[in-house]
Amino acid sequence: MKKEKTIARAKNKHHGSSVNDWFKEEEEREPGFIAAVDALVDRQALAATVRDLRAQLGLSQAELAERVGTKQPGIARLESGRVVPRLELLQKIAVAAGRRLEVRFGPAKKPARRTA
Repeated sequence: MKKEKTIARAKNKHHGSSVNDWFKEEEEREPGFIAAVDALVDRQALAATVRDLRAQLGLSQAELAERVGTKQPGIARLESGRVVPRLELLQKIAVAAGRRLEVRFGPAKKPARRTA
């Protein structure tokens, strides 16, 4: 008869806690963590906006790149959210799409609510 080994599982210390608690802990461990997450979210939102616009126009990445005067991998990087595009590129995309580029400043994000 084989002896069964019991595997000790590490408990997830965040199980049952709120996302706000986790963000607070990460920010304490690594200052600037929340700002970095916010920047990533903003890049992803911009990437999604460009992808949606291209889809509305019924264009492939290569077709949009040709209209803009760049190459398809540049559009792919922009749409992936891995890069922050220059305003010049966004302006060219707007013109190629028959749109006008609008840049605005919105309200600051509220800090995470502290739970007692």
